[in-house]
Amino acid sequence: MNIHATHDAAALRLLDRGRDLLRDRRPADAALLLSRAAALPAAPAEAHGLLAEALMESDDPPAALVAADAALALRDDAALRLLRARIRRVLGHADGAMDDAAAAVMAAPSDRDAKALLATCLSEAGRHDEAIFLFHQAFVAEPEAPHRSAMLAMAMMRGGRHAAAEELYALAHSMAPYARGIVPLRAQNALLDGDPHKAIALIEGALGHQQGEAALYSVLGQARQRLGQHEAAAEAYAEAARLDPADTYLQHLAAAMANAGAAPDRASDRYVTDVFDGYANRFEAALFALGYRVPGVMLKLIESQGYAPGGRHLGDVLDLGCGTGLMGATLHDMLGGRLVGVDLSPRMLGEAGAKGVYTELRCAEITTAMAADTTLYDLILLSDVLCYFGRLDAVLGAVASRLKPGGLVALSIESGAAEGGWELQASARYRHDPGYLRAVLERAGLATLEFREETLRWEGEATVPGVIALARRGG
Repeated sequence: MNIHATHDAAALRLLDRGRDLLRDRRPADAALLLSRAAALPAAPAEAHGLLAEALMESDDPPAALVAADAALALRDDAALRLLRARIRRVLGHADGAMDDAAAAVMAAPSDRDAKALLATCLSEAGRHDEAIFLFHQAFVAEPEAPHRSAMLAMAMMRGGRHAAAEELYALAHSMAPYARGIVPLRAQNALLDGDPHKAIALIEGALGHQQGEAALYSVLGQARQRLGQHEAAAEAYAEAARLDPADTYLQHLAAAMANAGAAPDRASDRYVTDVFDGYANRFEAALFALGYRVPGVMLKLIESQGYAPGGRHLGDVLDLGCGTGLMGATLHDMLGGRLVGVDLSPRMLGEAGAKGVYTELRCAEITTAMAADTTLYDLILLSDVLCYFGRLDAVLGAVASRLKPGGLVALSIESGAAEGGWELQASARYRHDPGYLRAVLERAGLATLEFREETLRWEGEATVPGVIALARRGG
């Protein structure tokens, strides 16, 4: 960061040493020194900005945001705006990230990195034409830089312009044939364009010299799965998970395809967040296209207890895994108290917030959110949430503890015969035996009022069977 200020010798020494540690890739040590510099009286903006960089590289974006805010409170400039935009994007604060990136571009119109970040934010928000315009400017300025053509290709891919994306990915690949990331993205583009055979050919052509790249095997698994080659897909996912054992997303996919007996008892937070962040802006349209029935059936079950618009109103409602807010919108006319939504995906919460029906939205894992909550609710909703949990005792026990005596829980599961009560499907979602669900509800002290076996939606040519249930806490 090229931000200059004149301060006492101690502060300057701390800043210089902090910069050296960052250059040496020792961000944790740098953060310790720079926190001391930032705590000095009249610490300069540079101290807070460098601390924010060190904290980001130490995987602590919430603390990095605090430091970046402090830096910008002292001086508003393009470099600090760009830094905070990166932090906000990592945290899922999409609107704030876009605002900061736009401010950075306005302050420094020739800054290619600022334009690229703004373009990325626009692309992720579905504003593909604007993103392509900015990425194209950066590409024209550096036509021989493979990352510029790859970034423009990604924007084209997200905008559904797969032929143009292929040309740009091919150009990037020709300039940097061994660069990590380009071939998996090029193969992903072929998949999205409906050509799994081409995706496989691209990946197999790269495996001779890039065998250690987990993303290659992940996309290979997707392509094999698309062709119905489930055993080969499972092998590819397993190799991807072996190469990147810290990636819980890959671990979950590998376990799902293997249908392993030792499958995890719930989907990881990372898996759920990644799936739904990438799905947020088209989630509702996709569900309606699949004939999604859960909100309508849940509404009927709740109305069966005497609740109705213009009549008896619900009290406080907790919508767990609220997603884009479909259930909140469905129940809006019969709400009489607070409506609190909880979801792991910041972008899904952004869609829910736009509906204007929630009193509060929280970005958290649902069992963690319930453990931190002290409110008792009249109704708790679990619409298409339990398919990301295998064992249900802990989550339904937590639900019971957050219900008022006599309070209701409405929930759905994907159903099917399952040894042990639940199993992880190749779809990476869990299904539950209806008898297992009844037993868990009883153990949690929840009396079943309604238990309907329903078709939840269509997937391809097949229906997805499930159960939509309503239960009451005793007392």
